[in-house]
Amino acid sequence: MTTTASKRRKYVREIKPTWWKKLDFYKFYVLRESTSVPTVWFCLVLLYGLVSLGKGTFATDFVGFLQNPVVVILNIITLGAVLLNSFTFFGMAPQMMNIIVKNERINVTLVSRVFWGITAFVSLLALILV
Repeated sequence: MTTTASKRRKYVREIKPTWWKKLDFYKFYVLRESTSVPTVWFCLVLLYGLVSLGKGTFATDFVGFLQNPVVVILNIITLGAVLLNSFTFFGMAPQMMNIIVKNERINVTLVSRVFWGITAFVSLLALILV
């Protein structure tokens, strides 16, 4: 059995590297997804803290590292990125949840406020314990 190749050229849609600059929705999407980069920084800082704790040099090496002005600025940027990510997540997640109580869907605003309340409670608890 022989097969013949099509003489038509395969359609390949051109995607430019600046596709995300066309709409504000895309710009915000890229901004929201780029919050993962500062999160990686924070994970590396936590890993360094654990390694310093294991070595017994936490008070000298790690605390000195955290007091570096560049590290303070990067941590402030990371805090802003995490807050942006939390804000957008807490806004979107309740809309995707389909929780029904007594044949009615739970209010999206209520679920979002519960998420923020839990976040505030855990943050306050962490501040008190540390």
